Amino acid sequence: MVLRLSVGYCFLVAEGNPPGVPSGVQVCEIDRTYVVLSWKSPPYYSKLMSGSNAWQRVNTQVPIRSPRYAVFDLAEGKEYKFRVLSANMHGTSEPSEPTTLIQTLQLKGVPSAPGQVIATRETDTSVLIQWAPPKDPNNLIGYYIDQCVAGSKDWTSANHKPHKKTKFVVSGLAKGQTYVFRVQAINELGLSDESQESAPLTVKAALSQYQHINIDFLMSPPSAPYDIALLNCDGRSMVLNWKKPLHSGGAEVKEYYVDKRRSGTALWREVHIPPVHERLYKVEGLTEGAVYQFRVYAANLAGLGPASKHSADFTCELWTMPEPGRKDLFESVRSPGQLLRHSGIFFCFEGSQEVSCVVDEKTGDIVLSFESCQLSEGSQFLWKKEYKEITDFSKGLVIKTEGNQSKLIFKNPDKDDVGTFSVSVTNTEGVSSSYTITSEELAKMLALSHDIRHPIIPLKTELSYKILERGRMRFWLQAEEISSNVTYKFFANNKELSGPNKMGHDVSTGIIEFILDHFTEENEGTFTCQITDGGGKAQSSLVLIGDAFKAALAEADYQRREYIRVKEGPHFSEFLTLQIGDDCSVTLVCKVANLKKESEFHWYKEDTEIIPDVKPDLGSGVCKLPIKEFSQKTTGVYKATISDDRGKDMSQIDISGKASAAELVIKCTATGIQLQCHMKYYTSEMNATWYHGETKLSRSDKTVIGGNPAMATMEVIEPGEKDKGSYSIVITNAENSHKRTLDLSGDDRGKVIGGLPDVVTIMEKKTLSLTCTVCGDPKPQVSWLKNGAEVEPDDQYVVSLDQGKFASLTIKGVSMEDSGRYTMIVQNKYGGESVDIVVSFTAEQ
Repeated sequence: MVLRLSVGYCFLVAEGNPPGVPSGVQVCEIDRTYVVLSWKSPPYYSKLMSGSNAWQRVNTQVPIRSPRYAVFDLAEGKEYKFRVLSANMHGTSEPSEPTTLIQTLQLKGVPSAPGQVIATRETDTSVLIQWAPPKDPNNLIGYYIDQCVAGSKDWTSANHKPHKKTKFVVSGLAKGQTYVFRVQAINELGLSDESQESAPLTVKAALSQYQHINIDFLMSPPSAPYDIALLNCDGRSMVLNWKKPLHSGGAEVKEYYVDKRRSGTALWREVHIPPVHERLYKVEGLTEGAVYQFRVYAANLAGLGPASKHSADFTCELWTMPEPGRKDLFESVRSPGQLLRHSGIFFCFEGSQEVSCVVDEKTGDIVLSFESCQLSEGSQFLWKKEYKEITDFSKGLVIKTEGNQSKLIFKNPDKDDVGTFSVSVTNTEGVSSSYTITSEELAKMLALSHDIRHPIIPLKTELSYKILERGRMRFWLQAEEISSNVTYKFFANNKELSGPNKMGHDVSTGIIEFILDHFTEENEGTFTCQITDGGGKAQSSLVLIGDAFKAALAEADYQRREYIRVKEGPHFSEFLTLQIGDDCSVTLVCKVANLKKESEFHWYKEDTEIIPDVKPDLGSGVCKLPIKEFSQKTTGVYKATISDDRGKDMSQIDISGKASAAELVIKCTATGIQLQCHMKYYTSEMNATWYHGETKLSRSDKTVIGGNPAMATMEVIEPGEKDKGSYSIVITNAENSHKRTLDLSGDDRGKVIGGLPDVVTIMEKKTLSLTCTVCGDPKPQVSWLKNGAEVEPDDQYVVSLDQGKFASLTIKGVSMEDSGRYTMIVQNKYGGESVDIVVSFTAEQ
């Protein structure tokens, strides 16, 4: 063995072998300029661009300990391969097998226009809008919906930030008024063309037996209609009929759309604008002798389904064969639910009931329900699967009939329940309906049933940590409510943490905790808590990797050292700081603790003791040293010491006199925008000058110059177009000068020009206001995200955009649930940008 010494530490190095080759290398996320890799074992890794044979090492300095890593600075639309190497103290392994070719995303332009827009009645003041997504989304961000009173061209926006789904409820409409709607898509490059306008719709409440169903979860668009038949032709028009979709999607099919084309051509054309509400339609304006084909779409509350198979070739020629008792079908048959036989075809108009499928919110049972208004004496409901009567009830299948409604209840649903279920009513004119449960729909319903039968324990706070005395780590979370029978486990990187004396819970508060005595580099990774209480379960995880882990480890190490230092002798409870008063007076301040009568305090400048006019007041624990006439001569390194027979502690601060200024930042004010330059050191001999471009600025009605030794400021009152450009501050002294510059030239795209911090810490129950200045032409739209999800304004979250340039998010009554990563997105048709702010929580003192 070889013994090496380094800075007081001993390292024993034994002979060994490099690690094995990493495996399972794959790309789990792709964007325009980065990808995220995952693998098995800690690596170095490299990349290879397609068309090149030169592998490039990406992380050349520090090996990655987590089996995930984001590779940045890739080119848009290019193809890459990646491979991974493992490393230990004995060397580096052979490279893993390369990944397949991975192509980064690329913006090719604005999205194409959204597809057909459908408006559906909802309430007396709102309408549900649905549309087809664009054929070319090009990294779609969302949609904007416009509304207009039918017959006018006064379009107004229904939403003020991009909407991500293809359905939207437009609220605040006038009851009884008729509206039309259109939709535009947006990505980072701008807005698409407008979609076609929807059919005019009069606002009034919809009457639907399906309003209690979770549409997003259980409903889907219907399948395609089929068997398009020609019922009549007079040489200029045709009367068509078709069969309703076999699968309604869990909601009543309310509308149909008909397209036509000349036989032998490829271009389809709509034959009407308003939707058809019956399965009988007269197509007019046809050319005599021409041959046509037709197709039909069906729509329900969940959206538009696929097109039917096109019809056979229908020749537009006058029917001359007489038919006894024939009437004009389109005029004579109107009543909902009426059955009609014509030319050997049975069909039923909308208004007849259909089977609905729901998951019972209390029991978790899956329920097929059918209601009929056409009952006669002796009528019975007959349920079948695959058109065979259901006779086996051993698996918990129950049929329950009350009045004119019958239910088929699945008490123990499983994968064998996929199939077509039908119900018919005896002693009626063929009243029946069917419902097909697909494997995909059954999987969703089983998941919902499981959640109802196995509830999740709601959490007030997710898993968090706190560093305790001696550097111990407290991992904790808080549930809404737990019982005395609660059980829980803690894991670190999938390895269970043990120690009954280290875990505990409080039924009164719902807090569950684990104390980790030794927090070291080996603890980097994911911590998880799993809870079981009765039938409910919950799980929460905390990821501590990278900079977050390093910060926690450094704080834990510091607390361990501080515990030893503080317990053994006199010490500084607060180290030296420089305080600047309103009158620009400068004072060195510190606090001391754990003193006794024999403890001694001393001031030093550059190792020369300073005898102050007033001795330090050790009784109060606060020691101050005023610096008279703060200037270049009084700058330097100052120290303070506290000592007695138990030991000694020291604190020092460097006020060298060299100007040190942060980058320029912008703050919104009530009258304009203020440029701020925070300074660490500043003396009276220094001079600060502001410039707009090459023009020196002075105090005026337009510009207000001010500040103090800690910060220089310059405010532009009511900024306009001419105030755009580059601003700078130049700080000079006898030795050198420092310059800080900020460009406010602006451009057409939406842009954040200042005002938001990177990190905010706020106390419980306080109000947090995140405010900044934005620009762009046209005026940009602003939206906010919390942990990637869109922030919906309410009484607590208030979103505003004043004068098109002052954007803010105000959070009232801040609590632990409000902590996280907030993102502000600024966007107009030319593009935009986003800014992240991390909001952390501090308990109320």
